Order: sequence, then structure tokens, then C-alpha cells
Amino acid sequence: MKIVLLFFCGILGLLLLIILLLISSTIKLNVERLNISNYEKGFKKSKIVKEFKVFIELHLFGKIKIAKIRINKKLLEKLNVENDFKDLKKDAELVKKVNILGILKLLKIKLEKLNLKTEIGTEDVMATVFLVTFISTAVGIICRNANQNKVKFNIMPLYQFGNAINFRLNCIINVKVVHIIYVIYILLKKGMIKNERTSNRRSYDYSYE
Repeated sequence: MKIVLLFFCGILGLLLLIILLLISSTIKLNVERLNISNYEKGFKKSKIVKEFKVFIELHLFGKIKIAKIRINKKLLEKLNVENDFKDLKKDAELVKKVNILGILKLLKIKLEKLNLKTEIGTEDVMATVFLVTFISTAVGIICRNANQNKVKFNIMPLYQFGNAINFRLNCIINVKVVHIIYVIYILLKKGMIKNERTSNRRSYDYSYE
């Protein structure tokens, strides 16, 4: 009986140790190249062109790299980027429903470097203005504690091409696992999806402050 008890205590202790190590870890997103575009030099392309070289790393205590995963083409195709950018006006409406800026504040992202160029347009002028303003605000939140010498971004609206995007990104960002867990807890607590038939209130119409 004592042996069994010691065995289960050992297993429990090991699990607790693993959980503590994960909580104290940091996830690093290393985007060496991420280009998504159906617009270039004054004309709109018929298809969205994608180029990417992205790695996700897990660092213990933010220092010791214990895992590295490269995001491959099959995984990106599962995200169905082609369809995601077919109606940028709907994407703007979706962004309005989700308090992404609040989530970014909670994640407390640490930015090592950023080189971003974005040109974006929709069939609706107001939706275009909203998306440009939103992206600019989100970038501002991420960059507020960064070394400004390592930050470069340009976000511009496109008004004459309908749904068009030219997105080019190179960056390194760090997020602590404990902050990710906390954000997931908040989303689960508040409810990720609301029943639209019973309420017209925004699904994420609450404050993270």
C-alpha cells in the first residue's frame, strides 16, 4: 500500500513539476518571412500569393530553448488563408466583435524586432478605415515597450481595388505561457460564442482592464 501511495505521489509531483516548468516558460514566435498578397505595384492579382518561413520555439525560463517547430505549408493551408481574405469587410466586422486589443494587453507581448508593411483595402471605405486604424493600434500596443530602433512599420489603406491586401512581416516576439493560460481562462469564463438569437450585444463587449 505504501509503495502504491509513494508511486502516485511521485507521479503527482512529476506532473506538478512539468506544469510549473511550462508556466515559467516562454513561447517565441520567429517570423523570418511572412508575405500574403493579392496586390502589388498598383494592380490586383487574381490569386493570393503566400510565402512564409515561421518558427515557434519554447524556452524554459525564457532562456533555455527546449523545442522548435517550423510552421509548414500543410499547416498554413489548414488555416484556409485564401477564404479568410475573400471578404475583408466581414473580417472587419469580426474584429469589431472580438476585443483583440484587450487580449493583446493581457498577453504582455515582448517584441524583439519588427519589420511590417501592410496595405489593405475592402469594398467598404469605412471598413477599410477601421482595419487600418485597428492594425495601427494593435502594433502600437505590441511596440510600446520595444526598442524603437528595432521597430519599423508602415500601414496604408487601399481604396480603389476592393478586397486587396499586401502584407509583409518579419518579427520576433515572446509571450509567457502563464499569460497565454490566463487569456484562455478569461475567454472560457466570458464565453467564446454568444447566442445571437438571444442577444445583439457583442460577444466580447467587456473590458480586460
